[in-house]
Amino acid sequence: MLLRYMGILSTISFVVVVIIVALLMYALFSSAFRGVSLFNNYTQGNRNISYTIVTTQQFVTHNQTVAYVLSLINQDRANYSLNPVSLSNITSAQQHAESMLLNNYFSHWDTHGMKPYMRYTLLGGNGAVDENIAYMYNSSGINVLSDLKQMEYNFMYNDLVCCNNGHRKNILTPQHNLVSIGVAYNATSIYLVEDFINYYILWQPGSPGISSTDQVSLKGTIENGYSLSEVLIAYEPPVSNLTTSQLSKAPYNSSYSFPPTVAGVGYTVGREHYYYNNITTINATSYVLQGSNFNVQFSMSSLINQYGPGEYTVMEALTNSTASQNSTFIGATYTFFINGTGKPFVPNAV
Repeated sequence: MLLRYMGILSTISFVVVVIIVALLMYALFSSAFRGVSLFNNYTQGNRNISYTIVTTQQFVTHNQTVAYVLSLINQDRANYSLNPVSLSNITSAQQHAESMLLNNYFSHWDTHGMKPYMRYTLLGGNGAVDENIAYMYNSSGINVLSDLKQMEYNFMYNDLVCCNNGHRKNILTPQHNLVSIGVAYNATSIYLVEDFINYYILWQPGSPGISSTDQVSLKGTIENGYSLSEVLIAYEPPVSNLTTSQLSKAPYNSSYSFPPTVAGVGYTVGREHYYYNNITTINATSYVLQGSNFNVQFSMSSLINQYGPGEYTVMEALTNSTASQNSTFIGATYTFFINGTGKPFVPNAV
């Protein structure tokens, strides 16, 4: 009787082992067809983020998703006889998409209080950026390509009530010639970020730049047909970390804007002096325009003494002289971060 009982236990044990092996094999093959975990690292300064992306229903590589979104954008632009945009090598859009997915929020601001143009500067960008963001949730599982197509469609054709057609305007702005695209998703959520960029200036090494004594240097060559119109400076108080609860409330759950312009760079040509009568004029120590080349030097010390620590965003306005009517637009921005001692620094985190 004891021997028979042990035989039954052996049979049961064998069956249990077979079932466990079968379940493991199913899980492996199921993951191959229904979901794959991808691990990536993002490093900026001393910050290292690890995140997990799990796809369901289909597996789509990151390059495929980016190429697909780029094709949707350029088709929308072609429908309105606009030139296509090329893919930027600045990863600002991908970084923000991953940050929103990892931290479970939806905002143009991030958890460090940074706006798009600040992130763009910190990640090596030196053009001018306008950001679109979108988010979709489906408890039954996302479908990557169809969801991306729907979000792009909403940007173009369902944007009036939500956002006064701001997303549509970004897609159809003629001056945009580059775009940074970010896509991040898990089993139930997908985020799309489009950072549209004006890129018309080939900057010299070290420029835009600021010295330890707050001397700003702007040296570069502007694309043919465009010229430097003016240099403006905007200011906003120091950023601070934001919680996901704060990011879900005003003003962080809405559109963003540049801070107030507080100064412009004035200069002298012959007997004529160009200055601003409604904002502070900072007199340039050098303001040289030679064909497509420019060299603008000025000190921000007096402005920093006036406003204190914070973010000073220098904006280069360009004029398109080849257009039927001369049009001026922001061709580049660069944010300088100033600490409590009045000195420039680079934040460790984006």
